Amino acid sequence: MPTASAVDVAVISRVREADAQARAAQTAVFLLAAEWADAHLDPDVPPPSGDCLHGCRAADRRDMEVGDFAGGCAEGCVGDPDGFHDPFIPVVRWDAAAPFAAAIGRTSQAGSLMIRDALLARHRLPLVWSRVEAGEVEPHKARMLAQAVIGRPRDVSDHLDVHLAHVAHKIGRVALERAVDEAMLRLYPEQREADQLEALDRRFATLHVDSINHIGIADMSLRGDWKDFHDFDRALSRVAVALAAQDTAAGLVPDTLDVRRSRAVGVLADPAAALALLSGEHAPPPSKRAQLVLTISREGLSSDPVAHNTTTGRAVLEQAVREWCGRTDTHLQVLPVLDLSGHDATDAYRPKDATIVRSDLVAQDCVFPHCTRPATTCDHDHVVPYDHDDPAGGGPSCDCNIAPLCRHHHQLKTHAGWSYSVLDVGLWLWSDPHGQQFLRDRVGTTDVTPAGRCRRRE
Repeated sequence: MPTASAVDVAVISRVREADAQARAAQTAVFLLAAEWADAHLDPDVPPPSGDCLHGCRAADRRDMEVGDFAGGCAEGCVGDPDGFHDPFIPVVRWDAAAPFAAAIGRTSQAGSLMIRDALLARHRLPLVWSRVEAGEVEPHKARMLAQAVIGRPRDVSDHLDVHLAHVAHKIGRVALERAVDEAMLRLYPEQREADQLEALDRRFATLHVDSINHIGIADMSLRGDWKDFHDFDRALSRVAVALAAQDTAAGLVPDTLDVRRSRAVGVLADPAAALALLSGEHAPPPSKRAQLVLTISREGLSSDPVAHNTTTGRAVLEQAVREWCGRTDTHLQVLPVLDLSGHDATDAYRPKDATIVRSDLVAQDCVFPHCTRPATTCDHDHVVPYDHDDPAGGGPSCDCNIAPLCRHHHQLKTHAGWSYSVLDVGLWLWSDPHGQQFLRDRVGTTDVTPAGRCRRRE
């Protein structure tokens, strides 16, 4: 067996020391999330009682004489379909998460989820929380446990806390799911059976927009009824056979079966074209319509092989654009060229359409620090506020004063003390109520808070 050198031993020792420091820092941030929540509780919401804020019927046991409210919404919370809140943890102010999230370089939603998980661990899993405080359980393990109990009856989380706290530092997701199943079967056998039946009906079809690569290939996930998928699979195979015949008739070498089945998805997206292909008739004009915005530089018209697909935010090869535009099932409409350096102004509150389009193309996303919501889904904010009483005296409705902000961050800017300014086209400087500063461009966010700058909120 080879003997480790002194250098190896020294490096491994330093790696372990650095890793321990990183883990300790992550734990400190997680504990501070709960402390931040305590300092920003919503004064208009009463302390947690286990009752749903939205009035849902609570799940209960037959033997309610146990003396502890079982809690949890019996049929899913009508006011919280995503399972963000929990009736056993305090509610923080709507604007509390943004400064905390920005300080750790996360999106506002990610910061909200960390705060929520810290409160869940502290209030619903006290034994696990005490091990987190002692540095024995890492935050990612505590958060996994916390997310497993959100919205569940109180006695279920108590059961899990007692039985899993001693192994919380090493438990995996599969073992946790089994423990949750066991707890629900022991305490709520009828509801667990209903949950399992409901889980069978959670069907989806999701296009993973972020998966698109430089040649325009993307991924899609499906979950559904087996019979539906069996029929769909057979339809793909039938269209794939027809595509092979079509390619052969055109003097082309047919693609592989897998490639033709993938192409068949696009054919089936236009039922009339699919019917024509399978029956050997001429296909009707394409009925599919999708807006795809492509940005090509002046150089790209002659030499640059790369274009920018602003619909997905990805670069694509010029050849892929040619193939998309040349497909017989594509209806191509060339819109006027939009100069991103253009400038339009109006005295009206609503900017001109060209200004809105340019602001979306320049920013790509909501321009709040770390936010990634697509600009096309955002509000269009006046950086310098528009004065409805005196339009000439307020911020203008022009390209240099309009920026996309998602609704939540628009409200933070309007009502919660955040402010920003335009430094250049596509470059914004943000300040929060605590003295933090962030530089935002279309690439991302840079924390430029001066050392010692954070201050107490007045």
